[in-house]
Amino acid sequence: MKKQFILLAIAAVFVSAYAVFRSNPTEAAPHNQVSYANDVRPILESRCGKCHMGDFVSEGLDMNTYESLMAGSQNGPVIVPGEASDSLMIQKLVEGKMPKRGLKLTPAQIQLISSWIDAGAPNN
Repeated sequence: MKKQFILLAIAAVFVSAYAVFRSNPTEAAPHNQVSYANDVRPILESRCGKCHMGDFVSEGLDMNTYESLMAGSQNGPVIVPGEASDSLMIQKLVEGKMPKRGLKLTPAQIQLISSWIDAGAPNN
């Protein structure tokens, strides 16, 4: 429990630092510049694909297509467009519970996915 809290606190620091860094009005890029196809999907393929892509998908979470990802898992939606902090996917990533096998996502990768979700999780 303590380890999870520490990981969550570290992630919050990184997210806050990123937000401050991105808040420079002369350099700030809108959230919608994060691309599902170019930015998010490659991360999902490399870090989540072994369990959530292919013929068998763990927990019913199929990440093979944008539509199947947005449909969620047997536990319900994993992405709440516009609300990264309320999205089960981000919660599991930040807590270090996912991926169960293989390398965990970096704070920068989690932030990229969070920015995409906060921008409405567009299929772009």
